[in-house]
Formats: sequence, structure tokens, C-alpha cells
Amino acid sequence: MDDACKPSQGFSNPIFTGVMSVVMGIVTMVRLTRNMPRKLIDATLYSSSMCRVDETTKGQTHPYQLPAPAISNTDYMSMMKRMGELEEKVIVLSKTPVAMPPEKEQLLNATLSRVDALEQELSATKKALEDALVRQEELLAYIEKKKKKKKFFAF
Repeated sequence: MDDACKPSQGFSNPIFTGVMSVVMGIVTMVRLTRNMPRKLIDATLYSSSMCRVDETTKGQTHPYQLPAPAISNTDYMSMMKRMGELEEKVIVLSKTPVAMPPEKEQLLNATLSRVDALEQELSATKKALEDALVRQEELLAYIEKKKKKKKFFAF
């Protein structure tokens, strides 16, 4: 039991372990960067497969070969051309000011004035209907009152 609590008699110096961890970190970084692309452009998403194909045709061998592209080079180029055209159209549309032609503005103003007139007519009609309803209720109450008086005198 006493032996389990004692530190080992080997390399227990903290300076030595620190130096070893730094050396191992450097070795790991060197091994990882050896397989990295040489240029930053090679690492982009759109051009990595085409650049790798060009490099392998020059006779350079790479330990890790990328799979063949899922689309052909002509399809890729036509897609990039269409994307460029779309970007140009978006730029043109975003630069155009948001202005309404005068004819449409006049038509819109005429429509709005017509809507205002219809709203006024509607409110007048609603008021007339409410007045007619009140008058009808008054007439019904008057008729009911007359009927009650007739029945009362009929006995």
C-alpha cells in the first residue's frame, strides 16, 4: 500500500514533461501540415477538385487523392457563367431606384379616392339602416301596444 502512493522513480521532473509536450506538439504540427494544400486557393470549395486534377497530370503525386468531381467541367463552367449573369442582374436591380411610374401613381391615387368615397357611402348607408331598424322596432312596439289595448277592451 505504501508503494502505491509514492511517485515513480522515473522521469518526474515537470520541466522535462513540459519540454516533451512542446516537442510532441511541434512534431504533430509538422506531420499535419505536410499534407495541407500548398496554396490557399487549393483549399476553396469550388476549385479544389480541378486544381488537384491539374497537379496530378504534371507528374506530382499526392498521398491523398480526391475523388473525381460529381459534375463535369463543362457543367461547372456553365453553372459559374449563369451565376455570374445572375449576380449582374441582381446588382442592376439593386441599383435601380424604387420609383413608381406616374401613370400607375395617378391610377393608385384615383383608386384611393374612390375607396374613400365608397367608405363614406357605406357609412351613410349603415347609418340609414340603423335608423330604419330603430324606426321598425318603434313601429312594432306601437303595434303591440295597440293589440294589447284592443284585447283589453274586447272583454
